[in-house]
Amino acid sequence: MAGGRLRACGKTAGLLWPAVCVVLFPTFPAPLAAQPLSPFFSFNQSPIIQIHGLPAIDNARVLDEAQARYRLVHDLANNYTFRQTADEALLFDGETSRTTFVYARGIGGGWEWGMQIPYVRHAGGSLDAFIEDWHDTFFLPQGGRDTAPRNRLTYSYQRNGVTELLLNEPVSGIGDLRLTLGRQWSPPGAPTRVALRGALSLPSGDSAELRGSGAVDAALWASADRARSWWGLAGSLYGGGGLLWMGDGEVLADQQRRLAAFGSLGAGARLRPWLALKLQLDLHSPLYDHSGLVQVNAAAVQLLMGGELQLGRNTRLELMVGEDPTVHASPDVVFHLGLVVE
Repeated sequence: MAGGRLRACGKTAGLLWPAVCVVLFPTFPAPLAAQPLSPFFSFNQSPIIQIHGLPAIDNARVLDEAQARYRLVHDLANNYTFRQTADEALLFDGETSRTTFVYARGIGGGWEWGMQIPYVRHAGGSLDAFIEDWHDTFFLPQGGRDTAPRNRLTYSYQRNGVTELLLNEPVSGIGDLRLTLGRQWSPPGAPTRVALRGALSLPSGDSAELRGSGAVDAALWASADRARSWWGLAGSLYGGGGLLWMGDGEVLADQQRRLAAFGSLGAGARLRPWLALKLQLDLHSPLYDHSGLVQVNAAAVQLLMGGELQLGRNTRLELMVGEDPTVHASPDVVFHLGLVVE
């Protein structure tokens, strides 16, 4: 059996990969290919959006009783956007990194609880030169970043001559803690799985350092998925959406909305039992009002592209790059890395 796998692998991958196949095929048994794909565990990392309780839509399957899931997620967002009008001036130039430990556990009866502990850092970063070269290579507009100082941190916003926001020194620390709850809605064996999920964001992060909103936020949403076949490859179609209720925050307090809608739609396919590719679209309505700037008062859409590697029966690695089709409403680019054990 092992020899057959090696011969098949060699025919498929050519001469460069036999050593890889020797290691991978015994580790990744065929039943893993039947497992549905999960959404990318990410959301808008704009400096003034990531402070609120906007959730990643998460899995459509609630964990079984006593089953646990551990995630370690890192999002690195590079921002450069500038706009000035007669009444407003905004500059977001810097990098925001968010490293989150996520724990979830099934408690039986179709229920699951969890918690998320983020560590947030705002700094000048080091990706400016790389992103400028990327834009030049693919003839993409620089949007002014090529004339701005590199690796600078300035998150600033002025409105009617008043400085509403200013962060120009590197800061880091714990963000807002989140508590989560999930309930399996679909019956066992249903072709379309549906889970109802909720999250409560607690003000444990410093709002003056853009590590939290300074208020309690709550989100309620549904996640769904369905197995699909794409060009003969096993895969999934998934998505979800819901509402975010925001308390009286301390960042742009006079402009913050109380309610926002959000949603995600994605699809993926397994090229190998250990390799899957995914494409996902995230969107949300504006979180702020009373502004003519896209960076503050506009719906945001993000395109997430990447995949996952199955490192073992219960362990996988997610890799993703996020782009901003609605320019300026989310970071220029986001790099996402996630390790999941369940």
